[in-house]
Amino acid sequence: MQVGDLVEYVGHATFYMGRVGVVAQIFESHGDMTIQVHYPGIEGKGRDARGLGQVEDGLHPMAREELKVVNASR
Repeated sequence: MQVGDLVEYVGHATFYMGRVGVVAQIFESHGDMTIQVHYPGIEGKGRDARGLGQVEDGLHPMAREELKVVNASR
């Protein structure tokens, strides 16, 4: 998975079921990976909502296991 990939959410959170977005940033630390995904139309909602250290920047933090690559960027 890399920045620019088109990904589909395949996790268990109902809010994100079936949504498709673009990988904007990837953070890797001690074997864990957080992938920031931009989902058009839901900026400031879900995991991008204000609170718990989050800011409304249009990026939704996801675990690698919650995403499936639909179309890989080159």
